[in-house]
Amino acid sequence: MNIKCRTDEELGDLTYYLSQYDFTVKYIPGKENVEADCLSRNPVLESEDNKEDLLKIVNLIQIKDIVEDQEKNENIIEKKHNLIQKNKIYYKKIKKHEKIILSEEFSKKLIKKVHEDLCHIGIRQLQKKISPIYTAKNLTKNIINICKTCEICIKNKSRCKGNFGLMSQLGPATKPFEIMSIDTIGGFGGSRSTKKYLHLLVDHYTRYAFISTSKTQNASDFIKLTKKVLETDEIRIILTDQYPGINSREFKQYLQDNNTTLIFTAVNTPFSNGLNERLNQTIVNKIRCKINEKNNKRAWTTIARECVQKYNETEHSVTGFAPKYLLDGTKVSILPNEIKTIEKEDMWISDRRLALENTIKSHNYNKKIFDRNRTMQKLEIGDSVYVENGNRLNRKKLEELKIGPFKIVEKISNSIYRIDTGNKKTESTLFHITKLQPAKTEAKEEEVEESEYENNF
Repeated sequence: MNIKCRTDEELGDLTYYLSQYDFTVKYIPGKENVEADCLSRNPVLESEDNKEDLLKIVNLIQIKDIVEDQEKNENIIEKKHNLIQKNKIYYKKIKKHEKIILSEEFSKKLIKKVHEDLCHIGIRQLQKKISPIYTAKNLTKNIINICKTCEICIKNKSRCKGNFGLMSQLGPATKPFEIMSIDTIGGFGGSRSTKKYLHLLVDHYTRYAFISTSKTQNASDFIKLTKKVLETDEIRIILTDQYPGINSREFKQYLQDNNTTLIFTAVNTPFSNGLNERLNQTIVNKIRCKINEKNNKRAWTTIARECVQKYNETEHSVTGFAPKYLLDGTKVSILPNEIKTIEKEDMWISDRRLALENTIKSHNYNKKIFDRNRTMQKLEIGDSVYVENGNRLNRKKLEELKIGPFKIVEKISNSIYRIDTGNKKTESTLFHITKLQPAKTEAKEEEVEESEYENNF
């Protein structure tokens, strides 16, 4: 039989097909094998370098293993009259295809062996390799489960985790300074100033921004920033990422003395402080535009203060009102003073209520879009999970993407969990659900499309 294969994929399929038979390769002298001798003398562009790999694939499963498995399979013994037998092997005809029957236990071993031997291929690839040739009870379900629970895949693949966790919200804030968030932006050095950092404090209710600039990210810098508000008003909650200066004993004590609660986001989850992160982009874009205008030779710190002032005087796309107007009732208008209308305080209070409604409406819309393809994974205390291996920017190319498994020791909320990673800093043991991968994941019903035989035989 002469078979010509044009691609590696076709050759692989042929190899798998041949692997179900027990045969011996015999040498034929060239003078007796004219066709092969002719082809061997035909010039080719590339040499065949993968012969060793192909021989390994042939030996993934042997015919005697299939026969032994079928001899122990009681279902086959009871229904032999409905099956097809070829070369001591029983087949089941499913949708015009004859498939070799395997027990569920033996099929699991085969799935695992093929998965590992082919460098941890994914679910669909594994189905295409196994399903056309073999059939067994819960075959598809077991393929999914073995791929999803493979520790090597979980730790090293960048696309193996599910979209866990729904959008949540701290708040919403119902009045100024009820909830604020703080962040710091670096990389400004050299633009006509020795200062490198811009520290940003934003009010969640009005979206009003306060800034300070400095050479460092020390506790004193963040105290100076929050002091702008705390000297005249009270801040109930401050949400922040885990910066050393903010996590310092000095800054924590200062907030405690002013009855302000400090809430840290989970490890490596800047999106938990999304309002501040989005404002960071807006402010930096404004500064970049102004500093690159022609003949603009001022320091970036001066331009930054002007940009923040203009931001506070501009209508916000979510609330519909300028942060400065919501904060103190001051409206900056492009109308001449002579034709401005004087608005009453009742209108200002009404606009504040409307701004809150717009904020809630915007969050609900974003949540609907965000949650569309996500699931709320149920994790409980004592469950084992894998966690992200540090920040991806600090990780070497071939290091494991996740480490673990570790135990969940506390459920802070539906999104935040405390994990026993051995880290002494309590803030560094908080993980967002999107950064966790359960050690055990069962296939969902909608993922499993079993044949009638696979479900009932």
